[in-house]
Amino acid sequence: MTNHRAPRNRAKAAVLSDDKGHMQRLMVGTLAALLLAVAAVGAMISQSGAAEPVAESPAAASEATGHDLYRRGYYEEAIVEWTKAADENGDAGAAFRLGEEYFDAKVVKRDVATAVKYLTLGAEGGDDRAQQDLATMYDNGWGVTADVDKAAYWYLEAAKRGSAVSQYNIATMYETGTGVEKDIEKAYMYYLLAVQGGFPHFATTELENVSRTMTAEQIKEATLMAREFKPLDEETDERDS
Repeated sequence: MTNHRAPRNRAKAAVLSDDKGHMQRLMVGTLAALLLAVAAVGAMISQSGAAEPVAESPAAASEATGHDLYRRGYYEEAIVEWTKAADENGDAGAAFRLGEEYFDAKVVKRDVATAVKYLTLGAEGGDDRAQQDLATMYDNGWGVTADVDKAAYWYLEAAKRGSAVSQYNIATMYETGTGVEKDIEKAYMYYLLAVQGGFPHFATTELENVSRTMTAEQIKEATLMAREFKPLDEETDERDS
């Protein structure tokens, strides 16, 4: 999604797009050295599978088949494929792609209401990218009434699924008690996970800053929480196996 600035009451925050189109709420600051506790937590970097060849069967419509069309320049066909996948097959990833497209207006006419519709569908379907973007829309009041409680809810849902961006975002909210009950240990835990998840931008600084307000015992407990963290989908996979 395109670059925007965050609400005035969080003037230090900015919303940026990464190379996948994720909206990111970042705190402006200088990067600092990583605390020794960071090394204790394993990296949580999500990887997406390669795009599948386009299938002829309508039932096979998916995010992957639409992406295959999109990357080959068949943009309108990709939109049709994603729409079919989202509306008929309940594909959360396809819904996320549509939400991005209707917000960015690169191929279709900009329609924020439709963007919210599909991002909500994707978020409710468990797509962490859609959850992150929907949270940012509630955080900034884009196409919806600004609602920090809903923003925190969706940031947390994405954070639980291993989204490093959302882990950073929810950490800032736990630190300040914005949209959630203030919890300094959870703030530290999610800053730590964000850094180890591949999102070191500003998170190292915030991690160091928040540590100055904590006791050694609190840091120890928060580090243990981070070490024991497993993305929600991984926990589900283990229960089902």
